[in-house]
Amino acid sequence: MGVVSASASDLTVHVLASDPRAYTLTVKGEGLPAPDKDGIEVLKVSLGDAEAAYTGHLIQGDLSQSEGHWRLDDIWPADPDVISAAADATAQLHRDTVELGRKAIRGVGDTLPAFALYNQDGEIVRPETLRGRRLVINFIFTRCNNPNMCPANTARMAELQKRVKAAKLDNVTLITISIDPEHDTPGVLRQYADAYGLDLGNYQLLTGPADEMTAVLEQFGMLVKQENGTLVHTLATLIVSPEGRITYRKDSDLWSVDEVLDRLTPAAKPPAS
Repeated sequence: MGVVSASASDLTVHVLASDPRAYTLTVKGEGLPAPDKDGIEVLKVSLGDAEAAYTGHLIQGDLSQSEGHWRLDDIWPADPDVISAAADATAQLHRDTVELGRKAIRGVGDTLPAFALYNQDGEIVRPETLRGRRLVINFIFTRCNNPNMCPANTARMAELQKRVKAAKLDNVTLITISIDPEHDTPGVLRQYADAYGLDLGNYQLLTGPADEMTAVLEQFGMLVKQENGTLVHTLATLIVSPEGRITYRKDSDLWSVDEVLDRLTPAAKPPAS
């Protein structure tokens, strides 16, 4: 049996099963505090982490003891190929930023940065996996408590999603990128989506390692800084074509659902002569 103190510690385990109703993951790996004879243990996790698609994969998190239960928090994907993809993307983004200088900031007519970020299920998402769909991208952090900033933007994205569905725009995906990788793990983003009633069928929330997120945000021209214990940041909303090029960019929080929806709706065909 492993010996783990009650303070947080890193733990990497293989997920065998999840139970969102019980807020648990069944895991196997070295360093578990009280595994059974087969080396398996059930750990408490957040609802978002229990709902994420971690079964069959390696994860890493902080193990601690709370109210008599062993918990795993701050969970991130840990499959070697996933970590390698994120590391490669980070290196490429840093090279691009140095080579392009000020031109690294993506504006109308540019392609998306070559990121490899995790979605709310812990799955890798790259720009090429989104090709063929029109994208609406915005930026938030889940701990934002200014009602006029991130919460207002997410509420508008939720309304946009409903309007997109009503208009039967089947090739539109909405993307929210977190600016707070220190806190916004895939599981946190999944709970955030649940809180706003987002339909994850055509909505993805993205996050990643801090080094990569710094490079991604730099290339999107997002300014982020710590101030009085919170994040102060700029806002941007983008529309991306099915070919992966930015066709619209609004660098403020003053975008409207109608404005974006109009740009997503195909122009009416002229009547046949």
